[in-house]
Amino acid sequence: MHMKLLKLTITGFLFFLFLLTTTTSVSAENQKVVHFTDSQCLICLELKGYINGEYTEDADYIKKMEDAGIEVESYDILTSAENADLFTAYKATYNVDKEAAVPIVFAGDQAFVGLDEIREGFDDGSITSLSSEELLDVSVIEGATYTNITGVVGFLTVLAAGFLDGFNPCAIAMLLLFVSLLGFSENKRVLILVSVTYIFALFISYFLIGTFLLNFLLQFKAEAELINRIISWFVAILCSFLFLFNLYDFFMTRKNRYDKVKNQLPKFIQRFNKKIIKRFTAVINDDTNKKGLFTILVLTFVLGVLLSVTELICTGQIYLGIIYGIHYLETFYAYIALISYNIMFVVPLIAIAVIAIRGKGIVSTSNWIREHMHIIKFFNAMLFLIIALYYFSRII
Repeated sequence: MHMKLLKLTITGFLFFLFLLTTTTSVSAENQKVVHFTDSQCLICLELKGYINGEYTEDADYIKKMEDAGIEVESYDILTSAENADLFTAYKATYNVDKEAAVPIVFAGDQAFVGLDEIREGFDDGSITSLSSEELLDVSVIEGATYTNITGVVGFLTVLAAGFLDGFNPCAIAMLLLFVSLLGFSENKRVLILVSVTYIFALFISYFLIGTFLLNFLLQFKAEAELINRIISWFVAILCSFLFLFNLYDFFMTRKNRYDKVKNQLPKFIQRFNKKIIKRFTAVINDDTNKKGLFTILVLTFVLGVLLSVTELICTGQIYLGIIYGIHYLETFYAYIALISYNIMFVVPLIAIAVIAIRGKGIVSTSNWIREHMHIIKFFNAMLFLIIALYYFSRII
C-alpha cells in the first residue's frame, strides 16, 4: 500500500515536472516582439548594437533577442509601402502618436518609442517579459496609406528646394543667357518654340544627371553603415559651408557689392559659357531666314544641354543633398520625387520666358533679379542650413 502510494506520488511529481517543462518551452517559443526601423535612421543603427546596457559596433540586439528565444519581426518602413502602412496601423492600435518616428518596439500590449524607452525596456527586462504576452490584434485598413507628417513635409521640401534651386544665382545667370536668345526673332511663335526647347533640354539634362546619381547611391542603399555615415558627414559639412557662403553673399548683395559674391561659378567657366552663348547666338542670328525652324530648335537644345552641364557645379549643390535624401525611399517614390524636383526647377525658367516674350524686356528682367538677389541668397542659405542640420541630426 505504501509502495503504491509512493509510486503514485513519484509519478505525479514527474508528471508535474513534465507539464512545467512543457509550459516553459511553449512560453519561450511564443515570445515575440515587433520592431519598426528605417534604413535612413542612424539612431536605429545605433540601437541595433545596444542591449543590456552595453553598446558595441559589432553587436546586433535583434540577434541577441532571437538567441534568447524571442521571435523578432522587424520591418523597414522605407523598403515598401506595405511596411509603412503596417507601421501606421500598429501606432493606431497601440494609441501611439501618429507623428512618432522609428525606432519603435511593440511587445505585448505596450509600445516602446524611441531610443531611450527601448533602452530602458531592455535594461529593466520589460520587453523580454512582455514578449511572452500576445500582441494586440492589428489590421491594416484596406486603402489606408502611410501619411506620416515626415513624408508630407519631406515631399514639400523637395518641391521647395527644386523651385529655389531654379533661382540659384548660377541658374539665374543661365536664365538671363536664355532670355538673351529670345532677341533674334520678332515672331512670338518661334520664340515660344525656342523657349520650350531650351527648357526641355535643361529638364532632360538635369533629370538624366539626377537619375545617374540616384542609381549610383541606390547601389549602396543596403551596404555597410560606414558608407552611409561617411556620405552623410560629407553632405552635412558641404551644406554647412554653403550656408556660410550664401549668408555672406546675402549681406554683400544687400549692400550691392556683387563683386564680393563668393558662391558663384569659377571665372573660367563663366568665360566658357559666354563664348558658347556668343557662338550659338551668332549662328542662330546669322540670317535666320536661311535656316529651318528645326535647325534652330536643334541648336537651342544642344545649347541647353551644354549649359546644364557647365552650370552643374553650382546648381548641383542643392540637387546633391536632395538626391542623397530621396535615395532612401522606395525606388518608385524616389523617382517621383526626382521628377517633381526637376519640374519645380524649370518653373522659374518658364516665368522668365513668359515675361520676356510678353515684351517686358531682358534689361528689366535682369534688373528685377539683381534687385532681389539678396532675398534669393538668404533663402538659399536657409535651405542649406536646414539640409545640414537634418544630416547632423542623423549622425550625431
